[in-house]
Amino acid sequence: MSKFEIEIKGLDKLQRAVKSSPKMVHGELSKTIKTSVDFIRPIMRGEAPNKSGKLSYNIRAHARGLEGSVGPNLGITPYAIYVHDGTEPYIIRPKNKKALYWKGALHPVKLVHHPGITANPFVERTFGQIKSPIERIFQKTVSRIISNIHKG
Repeated sequence: MSKFEIEIKGLDKLQRAVKSSPKMVHGELSKTIKTSVDFIRPIMRGEAPNKSGKLSYNIRAHARGLEGSVGPNLGITPYAIYVHDGTEPYIIRPKNKKALYWKGALHPVKLVHHPGITANPFVERTFGQIKSPIERIFQKTVSRIISNIHKG
């Protein structure tokens, strides 16, 4: 999956604020990260393919301290990377039996030539929608922190 960066203007002032009031800054940034991942999750769920609903349902948001993440739960939907990035054509062979069979097949077969999976970059589409709003959310937090430092 992809990682994206958000630009924070006034970072130099924020770094000075951290030195003078680390607890307050940590608390404000932690709240903002939680707000951000909660904002991103429903957008990513809406962008994820919804063939069975399993992939979009298992988009998780996690925030702890100064770290946050949003994305598919790969323990439940390990195929998410293939949906997102796509695959080249590939061959499917039986693992435990001599042939493959599925409901609707006319007869068992020794192998299947899969045409590959077309990429569905739902993470990139999500980022395209959330980059500006998230930058604004963080900008407000930075301004609030700097303002609080000047008041104190």
